[in-house]
Amino acid sequence: MTTEVYTISSDQSVVTAAARMRELAVGSLVVTRGDAVEGIITTWDLAVGCMGAGHDTRECVVFHHMSSPVHTARPETDTLEAAHTMAERRITRLPVVENGKLVGIASFANISRALDRLLHDLHSGWERPAV
Repeated sequence: MTTEVYTISSDQSVVTAAARMRELAVGSLVVTRGDAVEGIITTWDLAVGCMGAGHDTRECVVFHHMSSPVHTARPETDTLEAAHTMAERRITRLPVVENGKLVGIASFANISRALDRLLHDLHSGWERPAV
């Protein structure tokens, strides 16, 4: 998981959300209320849910276009379990919550790197030293 998670509150405008995503070069923001995860908003939500539906972006707020409820994981969630949850739910980000507080986010890139390390470690264990 990545511990640097970018957030926005649900009462912010979708224009603010889009500008924040552009500034941070990310495709999603976790929507929070205090420490609690309330939803997630993606570029897809902005483009299809707001603009594609013909809504006035100056008047839309994040709450109306975010995905909610959000599926989350705990820090001790196994990598394969997180991957399975993401595939089953057809989501690309999985916020990680501990004691009700957002502590990170898992993406397919995180999972890919973890599996690559695992495969490398497994392969290294089978290599025989040159004689």
